[in-house]
Amino acid sequence: MAASSLDRLDIYSREGSHGVVRTGRQVGGRDVAGTVVEVGPRVTGVAPGDDVVAVARGGRGAHAERVACSDVLTFPLPAGCSMERAAAIPTAGRSAWAALVELARIRPGERVLVFAAGSGVGSFGMQIARAAGCFVIATAGSQWKCDRAVELGAHAAINHYTEDVTARVAEITGGRGVDVVLDHVGTPVWDAAMGSLAPGGRFVTTGVTAGHRVSLHLGQVFAKGLTVAGVGRPDDGQIRRHLSGLLELVAQGSVTPIVDRVFPLAEIVAAHTHLESDDFFGKVVLTR
Repeated sequence: MAASSLDRLDIYSREGSHGVVRTGRQVGGRDVAGTVVEVGPRVTGVAPGDDVVAVARGGRGAHAERVACSDVLTFPLPAGCSMERAAAIPTAGRSAWAALVELARIRPGERVLVFAAGSGVGSFGMQIARAAGCFVIATAGSQWKCDRAVELGAHAAINHYTEDVTARVAEITGGRGVDVVLDHVGTPVWDAAMGSLAPGGRFVTTGVTAGHRVSLHLGQVFAKGLTVAGVGRPDDGQIRRHLSGLLELVAQGSVTPIVDRVFPLAEIVAAHTHLESDDFFGKVVLTR
């Protein structure tokens, strides 16, 4: 392991919160970048000495000096991409790709609203939508995060703590609303998300970090022809397809993994604390 990123699931697993059962001592982490040390006898296409980015086998165990990974979910390190940036890609990146490209099927010229631009999913979502030729509106919880979102390619940014998101979306889009909403926040932004969708709009969720209970107005869904979808829990084949597409964009330079801070593995407690603070933009990464 050269680098491995943190995810909200690491916090939930440590706490035993958000429906995750705490199972005692465990090694967290799903995403890893590093150099192959050895391979199994049936592995082809990956060899010792290869620099790779991968998903840890079983979805955990990446916050360690050596990590076991399936060859199906092991990929060559993208050209020009550092280990730290590569480690930020798999979970957040494939979630944003699956939501926007496979589920929402975004098209050039569509308007896309991305909630929580400073998150891993949000930072990838904005760039994926922009690379697809969409008009991107982002939300964030502070002015500096809104400014960073615009620097990354968002056409407009809204402070979701101090501004009325639905009203601002209407203003920005000339009253038309957005075609697609990408969200992983949940309850606090649900009403704003649904109120921002144009007729025929698609809402896609990749998580519920701040709450899962919402009130759904089926009449609104029916009358406006809305679609509400979730990325689900894809199998390895689906994850490979998602990451293959995304890694091409990274190699081309159309999408850049955003790393907020890097901590040595020995300071993993400080890394968890930083992730819990919400005072970050992009991914928090560990190195050996």
